[in-house]
Amino acid sequence: MARKTIKWILIVLVIALFVVLALFGLRYYMYARYPLEYEDLIRSYAIEYGLDPYFVASVIWAESGYDKDAVSRSGARGLMQIMPDTGTWIAGKFGDSAYTEDSLFTPEVSIRYGCWYLSYLTEKFEGNEIKILAGYNAGPGRVDEWQQSWGEGHLPTAEDIPFEETKNYVTKIAKAKDIYKKLYTI
Repeated sequence: MARKTIKWILIVLVIALFVVLALFGLRYYMYARYPLEYEDLIRSYAIEYGLDPYFVASVIWAESGYDKDAVSRSGARGLMQIMPDTGTWIAGKFGDSAYTEDSLFTPEVSIRYGCWYLSYLTEKFEGNEIKILAGYNAGPGRVDEWQQSWGEGHLPTAEDIPFEETKNYVTKIAKAKDIYKKLYTI
């Protein structure tokens, strides 16, 4: 009888150990999959431009995977993958005469400019997160075109977006934002 009891206790302990290791492994995996760097810059510029810092963190994750030196196929640069022409336009708004295209590789510039641009899109699209993200990914002019086909007053979902890449981008960030909220306190 005692041997059976010891055997069951060992089985329960092994299962419990496995569950604990699985949970810690999952948590470690989630932190590795959804890193958070430049937290102070994200918080500071998100607050300055009236944005949710988890939203900003998710955009950075989707755009560059927190690689400050990232360059896209289309030439977007830095953490927030800003196109050089857009960076020049934003620099003009700031009166930043020191701006160069390589400035976008500087985390502070990328996050500041990216947050300002997200704030600009937030105002333009009246806070509609689908349109804001679609505008960030495909350009605000395309969103304006899509809105015409959707009809005035239509509140789009990701499924309404005709570009598969942009549709996936919007969905990806919405999911990432929820995960960032569960993992971090920004």
